[in-house]
Amino acid sequence: MQGPLVMNDLYSLSQLIKSHPLYTVQRDEIHHLYRMLGRQQQLHAESLLRELKGEIPELFEALQKNHSLFKKHCEESLRLRMQGVQLVCYGEDLFPLSCYWMADPPLTLSYLGTSAWLNERTLSVVGSREPSFESVQWMEKEFAPFCEADKPCVVSGGARGVDQKAHSLALRKNTTTIVVLPSGLQSMYPDSLKDWLAPVLDGGGCFVSEYAFEQKMHKHLFHHRNRLIAALGRASLLVEARRRSGTLITAQQALQLGRPVWVVPGHPQDTHFSGSLDLLMEGALLIRDAQDLSMYFASELQHEKADSAGVVI
Repeated sequence: MQGPLVMNDLYSLSQLIKSHPLYTVQRDEIHHLYRMLGRQQQLHAESLLRELKGEIPELFEALQKNHSLFKKHCEESLRLRMQGVQLVCYGEDLFPLSCYWMADPPLTLSYLGTSAWLNERTLSVVGSREPSFESVQWMEKEFAPFCEADKPCVVSGGARGVDQKAHSLALRKNTTTIVVLPSGLQSMYPDSLKDWLAPVLDGGGCFVSEYAFEQKMHKHLFHHRNRLIAALGRASLLVEARRRSGTLITAQQALQLGRPVWVVPGHPQDTHFSGSLDLLMEGALLIRDAQDLSMYFASELQHEKADSAGVVI
């Protein structure tokens, strides 16, 4: 008979917790324990288990019995670290502060590259996978000069269209970019993103995922992933969106987090922009050019700095 399980790998323990049905039921209580221990600089596997034993004993007991699955997670974590994959848990110093405001923040993240979300100048950029010629030209004429002058850290999802255009312009203008995946790091989607790996990492950026390393893309993961794009940006720039699009979902999630949404307008009879115009009618800020972007970006950074001064999340 096996004795009590000795757990000394926080990421592996967190993966085990995520896979248990009680995590969904008691997510808020579990996240509270992570944050409390993180603020006390005591967040490690042993201390978390002690807290779980007192606060959620049924989960503690279930974890103690899961020897084989925990061993599997430990082996996987070790393999990932040896491949250069970085691993971070909710409550740790490198975990994105903005994610604490999410309704359902990720418990773990894995990434290749640097923790670029620590950059205070993040801007999420979203839009159509099949943008109009005018939208692509606008990005060349206005977004590119903004990147060159203001050096934002551009956050997007790596999809074809507006996402990849935003990443490519960031790289061309020597500014950092973050690619948020709708899959695991091993199964990057789209597959062409593998060609972007070296340029993004060389530029100080990263590829980040909250999913298992080998997780393949699924349609429902796109919308789930979008909330992370919204959270990582100080603001969200929406270049082009139809109604009922994933881009609009990202914008709504940004608004729910209290993040500003900036919208590039289009003609009222152009259905490519119907969702964009809806947002403008609902109070989103209209963006005409690079000058608007620079003005609003500087204002938001100043506002964020004033709000965060002396605040402990």
